[in-house]
Amino acid sequence: MDSASLARLVESVGSYRHDSLMIIRHGHIVTEAYYAPYFAGIRHDLRSVTKSVVSTLVGIEVQRGELDNANHGILDLFSDKPHANDDDNKRAMTVQHLLDMTSGIKWLEKAYTPDETIMQMYRSPDRTAFVLDQPMSNAPGSQFYYNGGNPYLLSALITRKTGQSALDFARKELFAPLGITSEAWGRVDAQGVSDGEAGLYLSPHDMARIGYLYLHDGMWDGKQLIPPSWVERAKAGPVQASYGFHYGNLWWSLPEKGAYMARGRHSQLILLLPKLDIVAVTTGTLRDDEYYSVPRLIDDISRAVKSDTALPADPIAQSLLAASIRQAATERPSALGGTPELAKLVSGRTYRLDVNELHVKTFTLNFLDSDSSWVITTDSSRADRPEERFAGLMGLDGTFRKSPPANYGINAARGRWLNEHTFAIERRILGHGEVQTWSLTFDGNKVTVAFENTDGARAELHGEATE
Repeated sequence: MDSASLARLVESVGSYRHDSLMIIRHGHIVTEAYYAPYFAGIRHDLRSVTKSVVSTLVGIEVQRGELDNANHGILDLFSDKPHANDDDNKRAMTVQHLLDMTSGIKWLEKAYTPDETIMQMYRSPDRTAFVLDQPMSNAPGSQFYYNGGNPYLLSALITRKTGQSALDFARKELFAPLGITSEAWGRVDAQGVSDGEAGLYLSPHDMARIGYLYLHDGMWDGKQLIPPSWVERAKAGPVQASYGFHYGNLWWSLPEKGAYMARGRHSQLILLLPKLDIVAVTTGTLRDDEYYSVPRLIDDISRAVKSDTALPADPIAQSLLAASIRQAATERPSALGGTPELAKLVSGRTYRLDVNELHVKTFTLNFLDSDSSWVITTDSSRADRPEERFAGLMGLDGTFRKSPPANYGINAARGRWLNEHTFAIERRILGHGEVQTWSLTFDGNKVTVAFENTDGARAELHGEATE
């Protein structure tokens, strides 16, 4: 692969809000870049890449004979679980329909507002039963519709067949054989079912191991973990999906470009180009309206391929690639304004907020010559610990300041004054697929806090300084 082309790719991807880019060809890492403040070794929120891992676990069940094929009726597999809205369409729904997002279940999942089906599912005391209860909108197999309830049922099926959560089953049958050690899968419901539609964390290296398994038709170290036919369906994408993509076995594909992939929101990606013997991985925290398109990424990677054997040494091109990787790891400071006199008045003051949807109780800013910081307390609604405290360092020089690791990860934050009365903090937890912005506007003892994140959530909070 041409190092100069890869250098341009590293720089192009870095112009968006990516955390990492890795390209592997013929089993060798040819490019590995981490974009500051993110750095190597931190496991990352995979979002809907989780779905493709759930598919892989179902494939393992088929390979092991715990599920003889994917054409079983779902209601037969959950025959002891009562369900509402029974009809011929629901009785015709199979495991394969869930894997292809063609189940026919009536479902709303777009902006994750409280009234949408996906959010109702999360509020349900038995999420598996909730999905099984939903009415049908059309015949299974007749229409592609992206639906987080489908992989949730598949995760529940894994638990039903193996007696383990999807996480525990994955640790024994997938992660251990592949040498994956970075995993975390945060959400398990009251019935012991792992969230099948999201929630898995892996490092970029371990994401690449999943891709490498598929690149080699489900074989790892001489052992067939998933059937080759399982991989072939993911690669072929027999279902016409959205935006020109195809779909199959919870994997996306672009057959005309010879590519298939596991995709998650904000550019979480495991990309396979089998004809070029390439696995590529990206992670990020992008907004939905700013992204490096997958077709463009495929084209840029493909154009960098010049030969099936090693190219002659090109020290200049190699130095360009090394420089682009170093530049990616070096944070570019954001623009700064001045510091108003107000900073001295609000520094160290605690502002108590009115009851709000974010459950934030207090906010404190500390402006110091070094190690400036922020502190937030929230209502946990727990009798044993009614209040949670979150705190971190805050860069005032246009760069993120990282805090020591906490149980939820590594905080990185930077802040700046937007005008004489408003201070904005950009906060992220490294490896989480979102960035938060908190803008605090001070008016005497009162404060108005405008919150938004890259998932599209927004809120306005009001409060005033405590004595």
